[in-house]
Amino acid sequence: MKRIRTALTDMLEIAYPVIGAPMFLISYEDLAVAVSEAGGLGTIPLPNYRTIEALETGLSTIRTRTNKPIGVNIHLSGRFPWKEQLTACLNAGVSFFITSLGDPRLILQDVHANGGKVFADVVTLKQALNAAERSVDGLIAVSEGAGGHAGTIPVMVFVPYITSRVDLPVIAAGGISTGAQMAAALALGACGVVVGTRLIATPEAQASDAYKQALIAAGPEDIVFTDRVTGNPANWLAHSIQDFDTRPEIGSKRWLDLWSAGKSVAQVDDIKPAGAIIEELVCDYQKSMESLPPVQEDV
Repeated sequence: MKRIRTALTDMLEIAYPVIGAPMFLISYEDLAVAVSEAGGLGTIPLPNYRTIEALETGLSTIRTRTNKPIGVNIHLSGRFPWKEQLTACLNAGVSFFITSLGDPRLILQDVHANGGKVFADVVTLKQALNAAERSVDGLIAVSEGAGGHAGTIPVMVFVPYITSRVDLPVIAAGGISTGAQMAAALALGACGVVVGTRLIATPEAQASDAYKQALIAAGPEDIVFTDRVTGNPANWLAHSIQDFDTRPEIGSKRWLDLWSAGKSVAQVDDIKPAGAIIEELVCDYQKSMESLPPVQEDV
């Protein structure tokens, strides 16, 4: 297998610096396994699992299908059973934890004792500095254009803004779905990238066919950044939230019909296996690096 060596790939012992985003109601076992088997790092968001038993079953399924590293997104707030979730994940050999809510120090000791790493999602420099003070292993710069909850600073600005001020590995997230975009992120100082929206248009993603086709049909101008759905600013496909305020809530159906997506829908043209997307991304990365014009002496 080929390899792109960065601080992230060395840290996690993976071939490529590509994290499959832990997408709510999208990233389950199939997608996590496919990304990890392709050389990236597959992840799942723990809120996808309503009980500890369901989580343990999901982790067991993953472990029967791959021995590659996997990661999880864990919410460290009182309304989530994070202590029990942490135990289940550590027992299953999870090596990468992304924190989005709460104090990452709550899990650092246990994760480190098991050889794992903790990265924090951040959308501002202040959050990045606070996370660094809490001794996390790295940061995920969630930038403008990311699917779901996102920041407001473009990735081209946000990544170097953080790396010039925080001495930690930084992963770029937001608007990244091609190898050329990954090359740009690494050139900016990132040690890896998060790919989300592109991986929704895969057979492994637990999204409806209508959702996947909507991504293919959409352009970046069809993405709306609003806090009216969850109370926090997030990116959504515009037509899926246009009647959200008056839509009746029937179990989880209302959430299933809300389609988050990032501005990288611009590069979503078809549905293909997640492994093929990772392979295509790596090939595009190599071509992009080779196509850059060199500095030449003016003669």
